[in-house]
Amino acid sequence: MNEDSTWGESKSIVAKILKGENRFCEEVTITRVNGECPYGHRAGQKYRVTALNSDGLCGSLFKTIHASIVTLHYGGSLLWEKQADAFTGVCPEMGKVEVESKRIEQTRPVRIKTRPDPKDMTGKGFSTLDKYRVVVEVLDIANRCYWGHRVGDTFEVDPFNVGKACGFLYSQLYPFIAVLLAGATPAWATQEHSVTAVCPDTYDQLAFRLYLEER
Repeated sequence: MNEDSTWGESKSIVAKILKGENRFCEEVTITRVNGECPYGHRAGQKYRVTALNSDGLCGSLFKTIHASIVTLHYGGSLLWEKQADAFTGVCPEMGKVEVESKRIEQTRPVRIKTRPDPKDMTGKGFSTLDKYRVVVEVLDIANRCYWGHRVGDTFEVDPFNVGKACGFLYSQLYPFIAVLLAGATPAWATQEHSVTAVCPDTYDQLAFRLYLEER
């Protein structure tokens, strides 16, 4: 096989992967808010999410339903749900926010990538967020990141704001955001108030540092 035909075959494989990756999106509807949501979610709000795109959902809500979103996004279904292409869920804050999510096949398989401005969660009764911020720094990428992260990128995240993070990356970050905000550090970390790890994408192999700093 000559070089041109190999390149053509590689492009065909990539095109097939991208078409499959972008075939579906998931529409998340806020169906009910019990009490007051500190993030500001209201019944009736709709979001277009994917395994990578949070579309401005509260980070804790997105993390909680992310595994189910991934299941729908890649053509699976949840055994306990009556509809194969849908599921219901609640946020982790005492179930204040209830959602319904439905898989939608896109007429054109395009990547959905929305990055709404983060919400300022200081002054809302979360003292650690008033005092500290948690920052992600992209240290290395073995291959090209499909979401668009680049070496040297830095951005802020918290339990409410996904920020500029890919959904898979945020899902990896999430447990350690709370650890660092509590003033703790994992036993295996090499630096206090800091975590170094890689995203779940075994192809991109994005390495990151998550660290705490005072505002």
